Amino acid sequence: MNQLRIYLTAEWQDAATPCAWALLDEHGAVRDAGTGNLASLPHADECVAIVSAEQVLCVAVALPKIKPRQMETALPFALEEFLLGEVADSHVVPGSKLANGETLLYSVSRDRLRRFMQACEGASIRLRKAIPEFCLLPVQAGELSVAWDGHTGFVATGQHAGSVLGRGSEQQPPAALTLQLNHMPPAALHIFFKAGIPADQRTWPQWAELELIRAEHDWDWRNAAISGGEPNLLWGKFAPPARIQEWWPKLQPALLLLLLVFAMESLGTNLEWWWLVREKNNIRHTMDSVYQETFGAEATVVDAPLQMRRSLARARHAAGVADDMDFLPLLDRIAAELSALPGSSVEGVRYADGQLDVEANLPSRNAWETLWRRLGEQGMNAQVIDVRDSGSAMDVHLRFGS
Repeated sequence: MNQLRIYLTAEWQDAATPCAWALLDEHGAVRDAGTGNLASLPHADECVAIVSAEQVLCVAVALPKIKPRQMETALPFALEEFLLGEVADSHVVPGSKLANGETLLYSVSRDRLRRFMQACEGASIRLRKAIPEFCLLPVQAGELSVAWDGHTGFVATGQHAGSVLGRGSEQQPPAALTLQLNHMPPAALHIFFKAGIPADQRTWPQWAELELIRAEHDWDWRNAAISGGEPNLLWGKFAPPARIQEWWPKLQPALLLLLLVFAMESLGTNLEWWWLVREKNNIRHTMDSVYQETFGAEATVVDAPLQMRRSLARARHAAGVADDMDFLPLLDRIAAELSALPGSSVEGVRYADGQLDVEANLPSRNAWETLWRRLGEQGMNAQVIDVRDSGSAMDVHLRFGS
């Protein structure tokens, strides 16, 4: 996934103001870079704004218990004594909680952030994050890191905290840095030159009584690593929409296609069921017609197959012919199946209303499974009333009939 980074400075005014930008590939390497207004910037999977240090105030404050829904309204008042303007003009974002119980708060101009987001939206740039640049400067615990351009810069103090530095010189450190060093002497002070400073204009500071560790490489916001733990200034009402809302225009055609396929599948299934119901009704109507043709048009039809079976049995009996559902034919058929299983025996037989109940003893479960399969193959309508497995034999109660 490629990433577009936009450097937001204090000089930015509107969508026509040129911004420095960099396009990174999926490995974090800079693929392209330049300067231009928002409308001319390339498109990317993700867009991140790097906010210059002078626009972000970072302060550690001990916060009282605040309800989550009141957090956005209450946080600006926690920084009231540190702000130069009105509280309502500041957008304050909570950061990590320090070991001493204080919480890092980040303040940025509400109006500038809103105008920048509106300009990005007008240029079809979907901004996901806005990160203070001092949060991207590498720093170790207990140490300080300074990004320097020869005259000014900013300092990172760890845990994504930092601040802008005033002007200094080769011999005189910025006053803000001196105060920081006096307040919390670090174990080491690393200094990075900002990328883009010509070599002939670089002069490493020689600040008295300060031991500086010169970084071997420049610091460049374009390819500085983003770990994911940095504060996102797009918080609260400025939070970006959920990813699904951004991807909805791309997902919509696929979802519509799936919906169409589902609708066609449902329609096909319903048509198939309709056709089967229609066929069933036609077959039932045909059976009713056959019954009435056979036994008279005045005959009342309730269940044509059952009525046909019973009427056929009565006709056979009247002619002196045995019906398949009579006692002896049924007994002959079941006896033939049981005799084919050595060790089987009939324990009891009952016949009434065209139904034959047979209680039999089978030598094993395999014999029972064989008998049940053969009854199905012979087309005998058998109903299992009871099956008992005694371990060495099987007692079964079957009912045969129409």
